[in-house]
Amino acid sequence: RVTRDMEIASQIQISLLPESVPELFGLEIAGRCISAAHVGGDYYDYFRRNDHTLDVLIADVSGHSVGAALIMAEVRTLLRAQVSSSHSASDILNTLNSQLYDDLTRAELFITMFYAKYNTATGRMTFSNAGHNHPLIRRAGEESCIELDTEGLIIGVKPSVIFEERSIELVSGDVVLFYTDGLTEAYAPDGDMFGTERVCRHLGSVTHLPAREIVESFYSEIFAFTGSVTLQDDVSIVALKIL
Repeated sequence: RVTRDMEIASQIQISLLPESVPELFGLEIAGRCISAAHVGGDYYDYFRRNDHTLDVLIADVSGHSVGAALIMAEVRTLLRAQVSSSHSASDILNTLNSQLYDDLTRAELFITMFYAKYNTATGRMTFSNAGHNHPLIRRAGEESCIELDTEGLIIGVKPSVIFEERSIELVSGDVVLFYTDGLTEAYAPDGDMFGTERVCRHLGSVTHLPAREIVESFYSEIFAFTGSVTLQDDVSIVALKIL
C-alpha cells in the first residue's frame, strides 16, 4: 500500500515538471529532477511571462508523500493561474504563502522556494527567497561564485510574511545554478558532504557547456562522489545560461 502510494506520488511529481523549454532570445535553460526511492517533494518550473521575461522557480516540499505531491500540484496551479500578471517575485511568494498556509498547516508540511524573474531586455534578474538554498552565479573567467541571498521565511510557517526582493545584472557567459539540498547534502562513503564549495568549483569547470550539459554533468559528478547509483534525497538542478 505504501509502495503504491509512493508510485502515485512519483507519477504526480513527474507530471508537474516542465516538459518543454521556453524559447527566449539570448538565454538557454535546462532542468532535471532525479527522485530518491520513488518520490520526494522537489519541484521546479520555468515559463515565459511575456516576450522578454522568464520566470524560474525551484522548491522543496517537506516530506515524501502523496500529500507533498498534491501540495506541489496546488503550487503549480496557483503559479500558472497568474502567469499573465506582472507580479514581482516577492509578491508571488507572498501570495503563495497566504493561499497555501491553511493547507500546509493541516498537512503539517512546509515549502522552501526560490523565485526569480529574468528580463532579457534589461539583463536584470530580480529574486526572492523563502528559506531555500541560495542559487549560485558563476561568471566566465572568475574564480568564485556569487550567492543569491535574500531574507524570507519558509512558506507555511506564518500566515503573513514579508519577502525581501533583490536584483542583479546578468551578462553574457553567466551561468545561474538553482538546486535543492539533495545536491549539497549528498554524502560520500567516507561521510564527506558534497557542499556548496564543490558545487561552485564544478560549475566553474563547465560554464562553457550548453545549459543541458551543465545540468547532466552535475548528476555524473554526484553519482561519482557518492559511489552509488541511487540517491539519498531528490536532487533537482536548473541551469540558466546567458548567451
